[in-house]
Amino acid sequence: MALIFTVDDDPDIRGLIKVLFEDRGHEVVVLENGKQCLDRLDENPAVVFLDVAMPVMDGIETLKTIKNSKSNFPVVMVTGVDDTDSVVKAMKFGAFDYIVKPFDELRLFSVLDKAIEQTSLVGQVRYLQGELSRMQGVRTIVGASPALTDTLEKIQKVGASNAGVLLLGESGTGKELMARAIHENSPFSKGLFVDINCGAIPENLQESELFGHNKGSFTGATETRKGRLELADGGTLFLDEVAEMSLKTQVKLLRYLQEKSFERVGGVKKIFTSTRVIAATNKDLNEKIKDGSFREDLYYRLAVFPVTIPPLRERKEDIPSLATHFIDIYKKEFDKDISSVTPEAMDVLVKYFWPGNVRELQNVVYQAMIMTESDCVDMQSLPDNIKNETGRKTGHAKGVSTQHGSGNGDLIDPFEESVRQTLQRALDLTNGDIPETAKRLKLSRSSFYRMVQKYGLTKPVPKG
Repeated sequence: MALIFTVDDDPDIRGLIKVLFEDRGHEVVVLENGKQCLDRLDENPAVVFLDVAMPVMDGIETLKTIKNSKSNFPVVMVTGVDDTDSVVKAMKFGAFDYIVKPFDELRLFSVLDKAIEQTSLVGQVRYLQGELSRMQGVRTIVGASPALTDTLEKIQKVGASNAGVLLLGESGTGKELMARAIHENSPFSKGLFVDINCGAIPENLQESELFGHNKGSFTGATETRKGRLELADGGTLFLDEVAEMSLKTQVKLLRYLQEKSFERVGGVKKIFTSTRVIAATNKDLNEKIKDGSFREDLYYRLAVFPVTIPPLRERKEDIPSLATHFIDIYKKEFDKDISSVTPEAMDVLVKYFWPGNVRELQNVVYQAMIMTESDCVDMQSLPDNIKNETGRKTGHAKGVSTQHGSGNGDLIDPFEESVRQTLQRALDLTNGDIPETAKRLKLSRSSFYRMVQKYGLTKPVPKG
């Protein structure tokens, strides 16, 4: 269902469009002139049908104002049969399309469906771009250790080709970061980088997420939707946790890799795309092949060029530069003038085993930035588990995932939980006084309020 504005001074036209579109399951708002339309733009309509000739404010002026407001929804102009000049002018100012009175219903519905599809696509692209922007601060590859340098050389060489790449490595080693580096150094760099976490999507939705679906193909499919593979046309599709992909979806993916075409769920039309596929896993795919949960033929299609990402314990020379990198990122968020780690604290960080790899180090620095009361990260600000387990020689074996859970995406990150517990203890010490807690932690109120929401912190229950 989409929210549609129809703006026309003719009540018969407004009523007709309202009836036709509501019969298709959409919500329709009827408005009499351009001013009324502008006053309600904050409701974010999916499409606006805008009459050209209206009192108070005509359609052309309304269109220009909408476009100057940087609104992204399509505007369809409604005009008389003899008003060609207005149509030309409207298209020049950014109208999506036009329809002529009296309406041809097939033409009307065709324009509507295309406009809604564009709105959906714009929303998905903005989301993907927003995710990229949000993560940009931690997407820089940091380090100069021999293990990392060797990996980056491989990444650079394979990036220039069209070869399929399979990234292997423990959880938290930066496989997505490496995938982005391949994309940026490839012939596909001008296209989108679109990712999908196969382990975070239920099996019954994986096929739809990857390949898209047609309207009515299953319960809840109220409109045709493009999948991630189609959105990545001309760019790169990153399949994270590919070992968790269902066998049914594996079959369809294999076919795409062989033929470069696919059908949406519920569709019969072949869709051709030029998309580079990069996959990643922290699982042993040979074992998955043996137990029948991963197709051997798909493995060889994905692993044309396998690259193993070294764990952090094999590139300890990079820990100081990584720690400083994360400090530079988070000091902006916390508005703290912190630029370094004390030698004592750095020695602890270097000696720690890092079962969670770079992701764990990132979380530790984040927690330390919250707790430190000085101009540097010191021993007092480090989490207890890091200080207590420094020098540990046993524990997580190489190549074994450090995540907990069933593999269906409902995973508990122990390091995020450590941050949450620390913040909750600080809040408990002030009896739930958020401003005072923020003050003690040397955080702005707004930063701490965001943390309260992010981690679901609660005020202590009064005793008695």
